[in-house]
Amino acid sequence: MKVTEQIDAMEVSAINPFKFLVVTRVIATTLILPILTMYVIFLSIIGCYISIWMIQPMTVKLYIGAVVESIKFGDLIPGLGKTFIFGYIVGLVGSFKGFNADKGTEGVGLASTTAVVVSSLFILITDMVLVKVTFWLWPMN
Repeated sequence: MKVTEQIDAMEVSAINPFKFLVVTRVIATTLILPILTMYVIFLSIIGCYISIWMIQPMTVKLYIGAVVESIKFGDLIPGLGKTFIFGYIVGLVGSFKGFNADKGTEGVGLASTTAVVVSSLFILITDMVLVKVTFWLWPMN
């Protein structure tokens, strides 16, 4: 939108492009990443059941009971809580790089590649800090 001057057109139309574009995308990525994570966890539990059932038949009730018994509060909340922060980082970095893209289609490709690299780096650093905070809040027994 920066390259095709759509952001400039929004400003001329008295629409705040930051509020209209950035805030909505950051909120969307912040909220959708935990939902996507829960979906992937659900699919992995189903896939694990199928693989166990293929080796040694087991009832669904027994499997779900074993899964629920093995999951602790300290496993679930920090893992899902971090995804809110990761979604915020992805939305913020992607919007920043997209807002500052230039040089036509080449600049858009460069901005998207840079956004992936920078957000991945920020997520790794943030995850390292959050793991330390998680161990501090919920020490392992």
